[in-house]
Amino acid sequence: MKTTNYCIVTTTIDDKKIADQISTTLLQNHLVACVQSYSVKSQYHWHGALESTEETLLQMKTKALLFEEVKAQIEALHSYDVPEIIMIPIINANASYLEWVEKETK
Repeated sequence: MKTTNYCIVTTTIDDKKIADQISTTLLQNHLVACVQSYSVKSQYHWHGALESTEETLLQMKTKALLFEEVKAQIEALHSYDVPEIIMIPIINANASYLEWVEKETK
């Protein structure tokens, strides 16, 4: 199956102000076309203990070739020692949406 040249990048963070800063920076620099944010409860292992944290999940749409720049910006602004930064290829989408992502990103 052929994929598109676009992707979704996700990250989570427990500080809403930093989440907004990440979103704004990426949008202003045209590294992403869209950012959606969701309140989520994350449960995970950290330093041998089971943790539970209220976080903001950011879901960003961009070109796959911009992933390294997006990742670098998130890492520069993120407060976590080990931030989650995941790229999910967009296998298929409506052409008009992908054209919009193309136009809105550098």
